[in-house]
Amino acid sequence: MPLVKVSLLKGRSTEEKDSVAASIQTALVSTLDVSDANRYQLFNEYDGESFRHTSGYLGLTYTDKLLIIEITIREGDDDDHKKSLLAEINRNLVAAGVVAEDDVFVLITEIGDANVSFGKGLAQRATTSRPESRA
Repeated sequence: MPLVKVSLLKGRSTEEKDSVAASIQTALVSTLDVSDANRYQLFNEYDGESFRHTSGYLGLTYTDKLLIIEITIREGDDDDHKKSLLAEINRNLVAAGVVAEDDVFVLITEIGDANVSFGKGLAQRATTSRPESRA
């Protein structure tokens, strides 16, 4: 169920956005045991006037390549899993050549199973026991 929202400055190529999407999905699959078919990603592009951020924070330096990534996941993953997810997303994006190490800002939000419907107005995850796989 992860819902991924990526906010970025306009001007990235389709190939770069594909690399961002694949980097994040790969990290979700390997760290949170999410099925690869369980992919929901939104890209929000902003012009410079609407995409504002500090040039640095907590010893980090941000550029115009900064990605602000919001991930909504189901409750239940421990902090170690979430830290692993953060680290792998960063590693994957840097390895893909789409950002520098500092240019990855990630916010994870957890929600309960009754708080999401995949369709038909049903809270599908709230009506079944939690499976081993997060598919």
